[in-house]
Amino acid sequence: MIEVILALFTSMFIVFIAAMLFVNAIEFLGCQLKLGRSFVGAILAPLFTSFPEMTIFLVAVFAYGGLSGEEIGVGTLFGQPFMASSLSYGLVGVVVLLGYYLKKRDDLVLEVDRTLIIPYAFITFLFPLTIVPSFMGEYSRHVFGVLFLVSYLVYVWMMYRNRMVEIIEDADEPYICRYFPYPVMGGVIQLIAAVVLLYIGSHEMVSSVDGLARQIGISAMGLAVIIIPAATAIPETVSALIWGYRGKDTMCIGSLVGEKILYSTFYPGLGLLLTSWVLDTHAYMSVAATTIISLILLYYIIKQRVPWYALCFGLFFFVAYAVLVFIYHI
Repeated sequence: MIEVILALFTSMFIVFIAAMLFVNAIEFLGCQLKLGRSFVGAILAPLFTSFPEMTIFLVAVFAYGGLSGEEIGVGTLFGQPFMASSLSYGLVGVVVLLGYYLKKRDDLVLEVDRTLIIPYAFITFLFPLTIVPSFMGEYSRHVFGVLFLVSYLVYVWMMYRNRMVEIIEDADEPYICRYFPYPVMGGVIQLIAAVVLLYIGSHEMVSSVDGLARQIGISAMGLAVIIIPAATAIPETVSALIWGYRGKDTMCIGSLVGEKILYSTFYPGLGLLLTSWVLDTHAYMSVAATTIISLILLYYIIKQRVPWYALCFGLFFFVAYAVLVFIYHI
């Protein structure tokens, strides 16, 4: 088991580095192409930055294959929203408390813009529907797959109508430019290297998750829900922590919702069309936890004031899930 755990942490490290390189390069190239200041760029940005998770999903389903590969791929789609809703929000709440006592913030309440209501409403009411096709027949899976893809287009249209998009105003130069004097070419090289590393790390991670799940006696989906986002969701979480600490509240909360909307619409649509969408208890638990937390946050976002302790509710669900999986092997 020690070898499997070491392989898992090695693959997580590779995927984490690849994700950091990819996001850094794609944001820089997007700004160079002037996409960052356009609506098209703002809508494409979450698709680009969620590419690491999508790579793991595709590698698990098509490259690794089999029942375990499909379970890990689907678990990845349920894991990212759960990780953001539980651990990421909880850490933001802790950082807000820390920032207040270190005099970096004026209060313990995050004052947010009402424009966040639309994405949070989509997440709150659509994400629970992702489990419905698992109780129905083959035909319903395709119907719901199309429904989720159409829902994403509706979301894009609503954001366009209200001009409520998060745009990339500026982006740091690619990391490779510390050693390579040509930014655009360096960005392309870094992007290619990141994709290669993502594939290598993803394949090894899927294999390690499958092996570990077999050894400790739980489903591969259950382990994927909590393990894979730990390597891929860190960049967005770190940004949210920094903004929450500095008092940039709307940017803090908004940074964690950009990709979550994809996992409530676009990616479930793909998953329903590309897999058999057989779910287990872990998927249901992640949906229940994510929905409860989203309802709590939606209530406070409507009031435009989110207290720090409301964000910390997610930590309870994260710890509870970890205990059920790793201690009770549920």
